[in-house]
Amino acid sequence: MLDFLFTVVDDGIIDFTTLELSGKPNQYLMLPEGEFIADPHAISPVLKVRADDLAKYFRDVVKNQKKVTLIRESDDGRQLDYVQRTFFMGYPDTITVNFIDKGADTSTLAIFSRSSYGYSDLGANRRRVQQWLADRVYASNKHNRTL
Repeated sequence: MLDFLFTVVDDGIIDFTTLELSGKPNQYLMLPEGEFIADPHAISPVLKVRADDLAKYFRDVVKNQKKVTLIRESDDGRQLDYVQRTFFMGYPDTITVNFIDKGADTSTLAIFSRSSYGYSDLGANRRRVQQWLADRVYASNKHNRTL
């Protein structure tokens, strides 16, 4: 409703290998095991699905979310940046996801959800990531999921 008051903050292209968290509690980071600088809030599982298919499943989930806009896509379609605005105030939260091929028809993802305004998000970014992943990304692979 008040979306026009709060502009989207463009963080530029996120490189998950060099990403550092700000220390504010208004962000949530999920990373696969590997060589990353940041200490994630959660570890991403490896799924028995190709990275391109995982990206497709993820896009399908996001299509069904409210107040979400795709703002950037990498040339290979493996990294996406979305903005989702809060219901009443229209605060923009940015979500970056990167789909990572692990070989042998397996993949994982890195996902970083953060608020552009305020200090605390009261867990909104964590809930968003968990909900989006539970909706269809993992559910479509539930029988093939490996952790």
